[in-house]
Amino acid sequence: MSTEALYGVFHTGHVRVALPLDELREVIMRPPSFSKLPTTADGLLGAVNLRHIVIPVLDLCRLAGYANEDDRYGKVIVIVGLGRGEQMFGLLAEEIEGVAKIPQEALQQTTVAGDRPALFSHTFERPEDGEVVSLLDAHAITELPGVPVVRDTVSRTAIAGVEGRDNSRRTVLLLRCGPIGLCIDVGHVYSVIPQLTLHSSPLDGVTCRGVVHLHDKAVPAVDPLQLLGLGSVPDDGNLRGLVIAVPRGLVVLTVSDIADITSVPVGEVLPLPPVGMRKDGFLTGVLRTEDGDQHLLLDGEALRADAELDALGSLGVPLAGSVPQPAQAPAGAKEKTTGPEGRRVVPSVRKFLTYSVGMEAATPLAQITEILPYPQHAIGLDSGGALLGIFTHRQLSVPLLSLSVLLGVHDTPDPATARVLLIDAPSGELLGFVVPALHAIEDSVWEESEREDNGDPGSLLQRGPLVKIGTEAQGRLLPNIDLSALAAAELSAA
Repeated sequence: MSTEALYGVFHTGHVRVALPLDELREVIMRPPSFSKLPTTADGLLGAVNLRHIVIPVLDLCRLAGYANEDDRYGKVIVIVGLGRGEQMFGLLAEEIEGVAKIPQEALQQTTVAGDRPALFSHTFERPEDGEVVSLLDAHAITELPGVPVVRDTVSRTAIAGVEGRDNSRRTVLLLRCGPIGLCIDVGHVYSVIPQLTLHSSPLDGVTCRGVVHLHDKAVPAVDPLQLLGLGSVPDDGNLRGLVIAVPRGLVVLTVSDIADITSVPVGEVLPLPPVGMRKDGFLTGVLRTEDGDQHLLLDGEALRADAELDALGSLGVPLAGSVPQPAQAPAGAKEKTTGPEGRRVVPSVRKFLTYSVGMEAATPLAQITEILPYPQHAIGLDSGGALLGIFTHRQLSVPLLSLSVLLGVHDTPDPATARVLLIDAPSGELLGFVVPALHAIEDSVWEESEREDNGDPGSLLQRGPLVKIGTEAQGRLLPNIDLSALAAAELSAA
């Protein structure tokens, strides 16, 4: 019987590598600079402070002997953890490319002759595009001369308060299906449709509620409660859509509401009760959020692998009169083209959160750690500026900053509808940017190349880089707001 394992794939420089998913602790944004350590080693860039843990950061390209052609590459840091926090270090990376499920027999063992130690143990071919991926040997990296690693003795005891408790986190999208709460890891979300319009089709039945017109195709819409054997989602004329990608197309799950994005400790997901639940694999546990709501956790991998959903996804047909769109370039493509008004743009397909700040704007979803309702018990402050108040979260005091004010739009958000976008700063601090309303999670088509920063966040809405959201034919241009950079600027100015 074939054994499959999950690997997190990322690229750094021109090298595409992977780690077993249980070794890939988390991913954080690269800070403007690294703290120096009193040691030298090939590829050692310095250290970052991650929630009071000093993490050494390594440049994998330099470790492998490649000349660093551009010091500006590397947007994120992949935190590698071996054992139960016994050894931790960071690897500079350009981009996380997702999760690959690889059969054991597809791994090709690789040996390297000579004195230089091998940094990878196996290679494999990524199924969707045939790209060659090298499987890193994290243990071998820790044994290189002069390479420092850190032991995590804080987060699992003093902070967690429970000996041996797993303090890693997962980010999930909270859903409401009538009276039932569901949630799913954001990595399995293709996009979100804030207002769903269902059209009848020959596919209509108990599970399929019709089709949705999406990206010039008629995409099947499925009732998730029917799929789970838990009843049906009531249609009050105000349904939302959660789009997931299956191997042969797209499927839309019809839901009553898409509440928030939240980050939760992995250990807070409880197992399903032993009786009374279907054992079809679509549900993996129960999550209780900080405000007491309870949600059933959907297994995104099981949904993708389901033959019925895949068959429905393959039936998405082009709408009459639509013109097929050219294939979009993969995320991280380097080729530059000319956009509107002579702007230099880069083809890009990645997820953005769109929201209101007096006008519609967008931020890469990967930058946002959590999305919360405006906290009821926040300490309100009348600073005369962007600072609205302070609240506590994850045992940290978090400032509430009006993103509208920072961007030069002076309005007061309504706490009843406002949302807080939490950003993890490299220093371990949390910053909360308050936006008046959320719109959706959507894919980009292209992004404008970064412009020279004049240091004035108030100019971002008018002169900042743009991103095209939606499709090439029917998309819209939005300001691309880099919240990670804005958080770093606010901390440096404090």
